[in-house]
Amino acid sequence: MDHARHFSTGKFKSKLKNISGIGQLVDQAGMLYGLLRDPETPRWVKATCLGALGYLVLPTDAVADFVPVAGYLDDAGMIAAAIAALGGQWKERQATVES
Repeated sequence: MDHARHFSTGKFKSKLKNISGIGQLVDQAGMLYGLLRDPETPRWVKATCLGALGYLVLPTDAVADFVPVAGYLDDAGMIAAAIAALGGQWKERQATVES
């Protein structure tokens, strides 16, 4: 499935409001969004971010979001996989945010 076509800024912000109780997931998704919006970010990084965020906002992904707890575990897994794939780009972004 092409997750990128499901992503939009409005859907992203709406999703963050719905999952606000899951702090780390929200923080990491916000940082991915920051990488996506940064004009200095390489295209491959933007594609990775877009895929992960598209998956996050898609309500009927591998485990539907209305399923208690498990509905967000797959989203957290996708965000974690994206972060792992980004490696150094992620660390640079964290350093920028923390300073």
